[in-house]
Amino acid sequence: MESNVVSFIMENIFLFLPIGIIGIVVTLYLYMTGKKIETEDKVEVDSNDLKVLKITVNAYVLIYIFIFMMLIIIGLLSNFITPVIIGGALALIPIVLMSIVRWKSSQPWKF
Repeated sequence: MESNVVSFIMENIFLFLPIGIIGIVVTLYLYMTGKKIETEDKVEVDSNDLKVLKITVNAYVLIYIFIFMMLIIIGLLSNFITPVIIGGALALIPIVLMSIVRWKSSQPWKF
């Protein structure tokens, strides 16, 4: 597959070369002519935390967990056991990291 992509690019180098050069020139032009705009003061935004049975949970985490559970259920019903295990383990990383950061931020740091 990789050799096909590389050979395609090498065969059509005269097509990709101008596109790459135009991209670099436009990027440099925008970088050189850009002006710094004063940033506005940040407005305090209401929290997205929900209280469910005396437990405070972020709304985005609830949505993520719902999607995660649907991934597991649909994958297991489709007999895709190995991809579900690997994908489920990868999908758990953000939830685990968020819970560790939230737990550590509520605890005093001890070295």
